[in-house]
Amino acid sequence: MSCFFQVFRSIIIVLILLLSSCNNNGIKVNGFDPFTNYQNNIQDTIYHLKTDLTDAVFNGIEIPTKKQTSNGYFTFKFKVENTSSEIKKYYYKIFYQNQDYKFTDTLNYADENFYGSWSDGLYTFKPTKFLFPGEEIIVMDSFKIVGNPRNEKKYFGANPEKYLNIDENIINKMNYIKTIPEWLEKIKEKAHKENTTIDEQIYLNAIWAINYEKNNDKSLNNRWKRNPRMGNYEFMLVVTSSEDIGKIPMEIRDLQLTNKSGKYANPFGYFLLKEGKDLKSTAVLISEKKLNISTKMDLSSGIYIDRLGINKSNFSMDSINTNCNSSKELYHKANFQQYFHNIDKDYTVYNVPEIKDVVGGNFTKAEYNELKTKYEKTDNRVKMFVNTTDCPCTTVKANKEKNSITLINPASQPGNYKKEQVGVSSRIGFTYGKFRAKIKFPKLLSKDNVWNGITNAFWLLFQSENEWNKRRDCNAEIAYIPKSEPNNSEALKHSVKSTHYSEIDFEILKESQYWPKTSYKKSNAIYKTDDAANNDDIMVTCTNWDMACHEPKEFNIGAKEVSFDNQTYLLHRWDHFYKALSTKIPKNHNEIFGAPYYYFEIEWLPGKIIWKIGPEKDKLKTICVMDETMTSIPNNQMIILFTQEWHNEEWWPTAPYKQNFIPFPKKDIIGEILEITIE
Repeated sequence: MSCFFQVFRSIIIVLILLLSSCNNNGIKVNGFDPFTNYQNNIQDTIYHLKTDLTDAVFNGIEIPTKKQTSNGYFTFKFKVENTSSEIKKYYYKIFYQNQDYKFTDTLNYADENFYGSWSDGLYTFKPTKFLFPGEEIIVMDSFKIVGNPRNEKKYFGANPEKYLNIDENIINKMNYIKTIPEWLEKIKEKAHKENTTIDEQIYLNAIWAINYEKNNDKSLNNRWKRNPRMGNYEFMLVVTSSEDIGKIPMEIRDLQLTNKSGKYANPFGYFLLKEGKDLKSTAVLISEKKLNISTKMDLSSGIYIDRLGINKSNFSMDSINTNCNSSKELYHKANFQQYFHNIDKDYTVYNVPEIKDVVGGNFTKAEYNELKTKYEKTDNRVKMFVNTTDCPCTTVKANKEKNSITLINPASQPGNYKKEQVGVSSRIGFTYGKFRAKIKFPKLLSKDNVWNGITNAFWLLFQSENEWNKRRDCNAEIAYIPKSEPNNSEALKHSVKSTHYSEIDFEILKESQYWPKTSYKKSNAIYKTDDAANNDDIMVTCTNWDMACHEPKEFNIGAKEVSFDNQTYLLHRWDHFYKALSTKIPKNHNEIFGAPYYYFEIEWLPGKIIWKIGPEKDKLKTICVMDETMTSIPNNQMIILFTQEWHNEEWWPTAPYKQNFIPFPKKDIIGEILEITIE
């Protein structure tokens, strides 16, 4: 695992190699410049490039694109001189690697690092022309940083263009299902069990079947499934001779190949720290130039509606517009899509049948207690599920002028009681990075400090549940517990070595600062209480869903204090079977919601997660840290989500106000996403 000391040591080794390997037996190499056609330097040898996301959904993130250099490639050059007494041909290859989000190049998981070379055509070393003794030439070539740089087959998939005419695909699939008696019979049974119509169940099966076919199609290199990481990149040039090239393992010469153990080999580790550094007639150069990559999501690019993601057939497209729809144009350019929550029918809301202004009006504790007393022991409450919109584009808006996205939890009308989730998710995935969001979330408390029932969330979620996006294996007797398993001891028997599920959260709600007394029984922390019903604090909660993988040596149960950099954090897990580790940080309601915006940052590293908040991006304060000693850090690709949700009251047992007794909203509850960057 990389750390400051190991990185410093590696730098020293690289400098030594740089001085010693440029003039080996029979070969002299100098003048290596990894990008002669790009000059945006921001600090001495650090050059910055902001990703062009124009077609990143379809092609993955490309560095650079044709908008950034004339041909969409970096041009590099170097000089090579034949210092031998024979006519010789040399062989060269350029390698790149992300420095900021990597494991040490020779240790476990170094094959997970993001590195690459040529992206198409010839994948091994390229030859120079024959050089006479004493002859020197300048070699110029090009490369680009792309997704899935090793062309791994597990990231191959369907051509998305095939599924853009989705209405026709759904109708054809529904008609096909109706011709299969066995399938239709199972659908009828499911419809009866779920208390829904047969037509609805046929529709849901058609959606499932199309997604299944799409996910099992391997016809195209889906480079977007393993996008380049953000941060700094280093560049290594290797020029070798006919004497040495045969000594270089094939999996180093051609990064598409694996070794005898079926693992990919890291070229930086091989040439700088292992056998490659001892090759006598090979020059290895590390460029002084580094490239810093960052992304700023385009919030004005529109909101795509993925028809395959709407988990019901009864919806209207009456609200679609030029900046929110399911068109081919928005498929290619929209950075975000409307997020449709999965409706958990294990949790029924029994809500008081009242509508009040829980946002702008001063909904008081007395009013809350009056409703609780009036309805607590009656059957007159509204039995319902928290739902999602029946009309896409109604509750999400992309503002071109402000470059922002608005989220709206709609008001209820008499006779139409509803608490409706709303959210958007990014359509471009990332592995690791510093995710910083500038947000104007809606207020949570009335003047009397009564919660309106909303949970504001900024979070990262696994991009796909398919094989290509599996997390690293959990090598423990109790491994990952599937999300579908209940939170009880029986779930421990059903853990699995591999899973796709990963999630890292900011959630903001009205809660007690402390956990129940039972959580402190075997704890190093002291049990305390607060007057959560009366104070004006809200809780900023930070959570890593590690799926209860017991591999970390300090796997945490109950409330436990941990320290990082002289700061103490109280982390909590409900039990051995619980799938997430959390903390709760009290913040004054007005500090976050009284300002025009507030910043939230998730720094996701290979071995650590850091949560920060603050009024400005240069005034962020760390509020939580978790590392690999206590929780399993995800390594799969994740998307970015912003949601405003009505959480089930069972999820937060110490909340002073319960969802079932909070009235339906009389007015829309509105939040706004103002900026999201990934560095």
